Amino acid sequence: MSVSHASIHPVEDPTTTDGGNNNAPRVRMKDIQGMPGTKGGLALRLSQFIFAVTALSVMASTSDFPSVTAFT
Repeated sequence: MSVSHASIHPVEDPTTTDGGNNNAPRVRMKDIQGMPGTKGGLALRLSQFIFAVTALSVMASTSDFPSVTAFT
């Protein structure tokens, strides 16, 4: 297992120009709409479930559904 050491890959402390106010929250990545853990993500998963149930219901309501080998 190769591990990077600080002496090999030094990391510098970023300088601040706001007068020393280091209490500001840092945003590491953008909030993407529909990402897990958000209301948009829940809405997308619920709509995915509803469409899957609808598709399965349409397939099951046909007359040749039992004869299709993928579903037996």
